[in-house]
Amino acid sequence: MSYKPLKWIPLFVLIVLWSACSSDKDYEVISAEDFFPQAKGNYDYPEDTITDEKAQLTEIEKKLKRVFPEINFEKDNPLKKRKKLFMPDRLGSKKKEESYFYKDELAYHLKKWTFEDNSQTTNAFYNWLDCFNHDCRSIRIDEETNASNEAFIIWVSNNQITYLACSNSIDLRTWQKALFEGTNHTWSYVIQQAPNSMVKWIVTQNIVN
Repeated sequence: MSYKPLKWIPLFVLIVLWSACSSDKDYEVISAEDFFPQAKGNYDYPEDTITDEKAQLTEIEKKLKRVFPEINFEKDNPLKKRKKLFMPDRLGSKKKEESYFYKDELAYHLKKWTFEDNSQTTNAFYNWLDCFNHDCRSIRIDEETNASNEAFIIWVSNNQITYLACSNSIDLRTWQKALFEGTNHTWSYVIQQAPNSMVKWIVTQNIVN
């Protein structure tokens, strides 16, 4: 008797063996992280440090930082919010520098204008005296009057006007040395006032144009 289905047995065995071998294989799942190198450094820097590194100081701020390393040029300075009229801003200075900073927990405001020559400097200073402070009050040369509710010093040389203000009294010698040491300045005018006090004309010299 012939059983034809027997001829399929070898084929069936081969299929079973192939399936068994295939099921025995282990498949490794590879994460995307395996393809990319992982950084081992610590990049968790404080935000303030990153901000400080990116901050670009002006030339006058760099000079102040060398003299007073503790100076802080924070953006949040109350003197920025006050209303002040600075007439030299409108009178064609060749260069203008400005900075707000803290020293010894006191807020300061520094401005400096550079002009082409002595004539322009004098004209800017006199116009400023004619319309000083936010209320545009007039100040005469050598007049002892209250010009502002805050402390300030103004230095006037041949081609520069420098203004420094603070809510507290300002030491003239300390700041004159810090701002001008190593420079060749002949002062035409230096005026100073304590908070809510009277203007003192420390240097008054007639300028001949």
